[in-house]
Amino acid sequence: MALPKIATKFDGAVQKSSQERQITELQAEVERLRTQKSPSLESELEKLRQELQNQSGENEIDVSLIDPNPNQPRQTITEESIQAKARLLKKHGQISPVILVPQDNGRYMLLDGQLRTAAAKVLGWKTIRALVVPMPEDLDSSALQTFLGFEDLNPLDKAEAIAREITKSTMLTADEANTMLATVLKRIERDGKSKELTKLVAVSASEQLSGLEELGVIGNQQDILLLLLELGLNPTSVKANLMPMLGLPEDLKVAIRSLGLKGAHALALTTLSAKALGISEEEATRERVRATEQVLKNNLTVPETRELIKQVKANYLKSEKIESKKVKAVIHLVRELSHESLATVGVEQLQELRSLLVEKLTEIDQLARF
Repeated sequence: MALPKIATKFDGAVQKSSQERQITELQAEVERLRTQKSPSLESELEKLRQELQNQSGENEIDVSLIDPNPNQPRQTITEESIQAKARLLKKHGQISPVILVPQDNGRYMLLDGQLRTAAAKVLGWKTIRALVVPMPEDLDSSALQTFLGFEDLNPLDKAEAIAREITKSTMLTADEANTMLATVLKRIERDGKSKELTKLVAVSASEQLSGLEELGVIGNQQDILLLLLELGLNPTSVKANLMPMLGLPEDLKVAIRSLGLKGAHALALTTLSAKALGISEEEATRERVRATEQVLKNNLTVPETRELIKQVKANYLKSEKIESKKVKAVIHLVRELSHESLATVGVEQLQELRSLLVEKLTEIDQLARF
């Protein structure tokens, strides 16, 4: 199956570098005419300004005409992040233009610049500086490529965007693709070829294809790995750190999107499941929520989070401790100690037995918390 070449998605949007000389010449001509200070030249100046704007590709666009991309990777945008961006725009101005694609109804769809556009609305801006580009051949792939490098794109949003792209490109379900990815990676690891796969991230598309063929990866497995490699992603890292995000319970997804819970912490907390604790789903959710609140309130590290989880599990798993044959035998022997049998034992031995039983009773009380 031929996959879209994401590297060419922005060919229409990234023409600016090749136009720098022409833009510089136009700017120089504007300044030359301006220095002449002749009113009769104003119309010529306006023509040059328009040509300069067209060459740079940037325009002032009415913010009310801009619509979000409903399938954009960043599905999490908090009021705090909008306000923070608004403060930066107010202080420094708009440093870089947003990227828009035109729609048939005279409106525009955001390809890049969700936070900047939202912040501009907060500030009451009527227009925003934008680079208007032709509709990419594959809008979702282009948006994904744009967002993947953003440090503030949380792992849940990233995982869902990648899963959508895999599903669209291969016609597999997310579960099928995840299983297929795990299978091929396990086989490559078993063959001792994991390093060869990782090296393919930094090579050309043709080298990636031939490299996968050398690794014996074909069919849908090849399609999945090619897509991840083309996005600049290490497939092993995607499998270990991103795909598990898709299976998180809803309370942890909400915590990631609304409260800033980190992905590694969420993966640890998901082990507080109903099955693991031997309780109902409702009770397990309450335990996870309480644990999540502690993690966020105390800014716990991942190891500290795992220790907290261990403590929570200990409260539920005591009753599941195995029955000891040795203790069972001792109980049987103690029951055998009748009054008649004890009456034949010397005082010294009885005192030793009593001291030992008292000591063990204290230990039992501590363990059972009587």
